[in-house]
Amino acid sequence: MAERRTWAIVLAGGLGLRVGADRPKQLLDLAGRSVLQRSVAALRDHPAVDDVVLVAPAAWRAAVEEHVGPGLRVVDGGRERHDSTRAGLAALLGAGASAGDRVLVHDAARPLVSARIVADVVRALDEHDVVAVLVPTPDTIVQVDPTTGLPTAPLPRATLRRHQTPQGFTVGVLEEAHRRACADPAVQVTDDCTLAIALVPDVRVGVVEGDPENLKITDATDLVVARALLAARP
Repeated sequence: MAERRTWAIVLAGGLGLRVGADRPKQLLDLAGRSVLQRSVAALRDHPAVDDVVLVAPAAWRAAVEEHVGPGLRVVDGGRERHDSTRAGLAALLGAGASAGDRVLVHDAARPLVSARIVADVVRALDEHDVVAVLVPTPDTIVQVDPTTGLPTAPLPRATLRRHQTPQGFTVGVLEEAHRRACADPAVQVTDDCTLAIALVPDVRVGVVEGDPENLKITDATDLVVARALLAARP
């Protein structure tokens, strides 16, 4: 029986317009290295990860390749996040990934992910088909009326968690989830873990504890926070 490999897909296909910069947010400087360089290195340099596929905006591919250097598979992203995941999945399948291999899907906009989280997700995939990285929400979350925008009901905070990445999967489960999603245009989800749990029956789901410092760079304020967190590290 062939040894299971661990692959990673780093999603950098978005343009990150909310940061207000003249380039995709993943190419912005973060304490001497770009956001993208830090995100890729967190997986490429991890001893539990065998290979990485990077999904990048087609219009910025040359700049992305310059940032990450030679030897990394880079493929063009799609219009939506799920399109980019599918592009990365196709690339690793073309590179020889098998259905029983592990795959981590990570947002390039999370450059501070820890080696502990990566290791925990890989380890959890020994017993599960899908692994979510979750953190409690410190805020009260409310539902709002879609027409007025006014709050209608608070949600019980004790039952709420925020997703982080990398999310983990067996390759076959991730492939099946996206195959089913392609066959049903009504499916609308914003992350691969939710997609797999919703569309693939009887998947074994595991949970790994996230970290508040594993923040997602969405706007300019997040960059300031990320720089402060890096400056505070030993």
